[in-house]
Amino acid sequence: RKSEAKLKHEQRKLSRKQKGSNSRKKQKHKLAKIHRKIKNQRNDFLHKESCKLVKTYDTIVFEDLKVKNMVKNHHLAKSISDASWSKFIGYTSYKAESAGRKVIFVNPRNTSQICSSCGNTVKKSLSVRTHKCLCGLVLNRDINAAINILRLGTSPGGATAVAG
Repeated sequence: RKSEAKLKHEQRKLSRKQKGSNSRKKQKHKLAKIHRKIKNQRNDFLHKESCKLVKTYDTIVFEDLKVKNMVKNHHLAKSISDASWSKFIGYTSYKAESAGRKVIFVNPRNTSQICSSCGNTVKKSLSVRTHKCLCGLVLNRDINAAINILRLGTSPGGATAVAG
């Protein structure tokens, strides 16, 4: 985010430069350098995190998300693009394959709605961040979903695709 603020500032400076001037060319190069830095920071983070996952776990389970469709939601598009989910899954998959680890993809349907304790479906909007079930389970929505994803991935017939 720090680099993004700098990018925004430099883009504003570029917009004030006169077209065709040398100062505009210099500013364009400066802007390109910042874009390159942000790209490198993202790739570095993705490589390090995917490497950590592969070194730590023998089996890695992901939701089989359709990122292309998710980016159409304008409220989430920037966050999804910044996180580079597809690239992260790609990096993790190829590293897992070369390390002899298994990557499993599961259907993302209702993973955060189903109670990881009793199996009841508790409907909630995306803005509700806590999972509260009638069985008494109170858990962060993402942790509940992670438990369900792991359970789906390790149960027979729960996977939609397996790599590695």
